[in-house]
Amino acid sequence: MENSDESLFIFLVKCNNCEVFYLIKYLKSKFCKGSLKLSRLYPNEDSVPNPNTEERIKLAEDTIELLRWYGSNAIAYGLRKVAKKEGGVHYHHILHDAAKIINKTQKRKERKKLPRVASVPEWEELITEILLSKALNNLRNKSSHEIANMFKEAGLEKEVAENAAKIYGTGAVGISLPMLTKTLGKRTVKMLIENIIIQITQKRLGKDAAVALAKRLVLKFPQRVIVKMLNIIGWIWLSVDVLLFATSPARRITIPTVAFISTLRTRERTAEND
Repeated sequence: MENSDESLFIFLVKCNNCEVFYLIKYLKSKFCKGSLKLSRLYPNEDSVPNPNTEERIKLAEDTIELLRWYGSNAIAYGLRKVAKKEGGVHYHHILHDAAKIINKTQKRKERKKLPRVASVPEWEELITEILLSKALNNLRNKSSHEIANMFKEAGLEKEVAENAAKIYGTGAVGISLPMLTKTLGKRTVKMLIENIIIQITQKRLGKDAAVALAKRLVLKFPQRVIVKMLNIIGWIWLSVDVLLFATSPARRITIPTVAFISTLRTRERTAEND
């Protein structure tokens, strides 16, 4: 197994059932028999095999194969499989592709300079940084008071929310996770990433799925905070086009899926460094 695929494989084998179940939902498409088969086999969270079991290993392999199929030219993928070669592009190629597309949805002066070569964690963190940057840049036309209230409604403590409003009220061009962590603290950065995960899920799977995931993923948030996060009239961090903009139907699957995986894994690494 190629290194970047192995990195994702290890995560899928070890992560909790909730994360795997939602990943299967992200990959579902009526145009892909493989995704429909996974959805039938695992219709709910309880049906997902537990971590580190033989059944979970098989599911992880099937999930990676499906993601690689979405990331490839279907004809070329089929020919490689017929020739008994590996089908599909590898995970790091899909990450790179998603990072370029998400980055291009920003205004030119706000885009990140993407490296030619990066590790899987570096690509995942870059994607998370772009999403956070876009979210914070959407706040520029609001007053510091409005921004602070939005941060508080999303779960930040009063002092941290007001500090964040002062720092990021004029936008967030060129932000990095270390910079955010230094100014806001690890706990706050982790919460901001969780908010992004919930918003991505709302865009891809709908509000009901996002609320259900939020209850499992962000256990410390009360119901009223989750509802405010997802209220279309209230604080919308990301425009729909960010994750659904793509040049092909397959990318409409791979881009939100990779964004979901990237933010989940970046959140996990942030928590590990606490």
